[in-house]
Amino acid sequence: MKQTPPEVAIATLSFMAFWMITVFVILIAGQYHPAIRNFRNQMISKWKPALVMAVLFVVGIGLGGGGFLNPYAIAIFCQALIGLAIASNIEGFQPLPVTNAFVQRKQILLQIVLLVVISVAVVVPALLIGTIGLDIGRQIFGEADYTSEAANTLPPNKWLTFFSLLSGAGIAEETPYRLVLLSLIWKVTKRRWPAIILSALVFGAYHLTPLSGMYRIFWLFPVSQFIASTLIGLVWGYLFVKRGYETTVLGHTFSDWLPLMLFAG
Repeated sequence: MKQTPPEVAIATLSFMAFWMITVFVILIAGQYHPAIRNFRNQMISKWKPALVMAVLFVVGIGLGGGGFLNPYAIAIFCQALIGLAIASNIEGFQPLPVTNAFVQRKQILLQIVLLVVISVAVVVPALLIGTIGLDIGRQIFGEADYTSEAANTLPPNKWLTFFSLLSGAGIAEETPYRLVLLSLIWKVTKRRWPAIILSALVFGAYHLTPLSGMYRIFWLFPVSQFIASTLIGLVWGYLFVKRGYETTVLGHTFSDWLPLMLFAG
């Protein structure tokens, strides 16, 4: 079994602790400060969809071969609580349109079709934009491309890799960087594009930190990886503000998984 590098374990545990402490502080402070109480109540009201996200993360990791007991699901749950509370307060925005269709029992089939079709359709532009970013780094800074080495760290079974990517690339990345960060910046600035751009820059930087399990590979071509991830982050950010969390998670997953299915040996 491949051992997790110690810096990755430390970064992950610290990240988990940060989100748990943040939720705990909001819960406690909301009892005493009226300004926080409303947000606290909205956060608590989102526990069901937040729990579903955490369960999907665990199931995906388990089916992908990583085991069904993954404590990082706690961080996903905490992020989802905060992110959904923020996003639901953005005027004219519905972060979970597919889930909402099921709850209201309206346009369920339409929302499912849109979810799948848009998620698949966005794969090509995302890959093209990411390739452009890699080429910029290679041409200007003379860096090599080690994306194939990153792909080799995934499970060997291509079908089960989908579930691993759904948890890792989809839920674990889209929850903090789009659902929480983009929503927060959007809510504060009341402008979409600053939120999309800033969250994409943070998303690009994340790939070079130990929070990303493949960061050691990405550091072999850091500028190219940062540019490519940031540009792709713009795609996911735009998709998020247009179609919400579910489509962004599935589109992100497909963009990583379909090339493996079609082109990997």
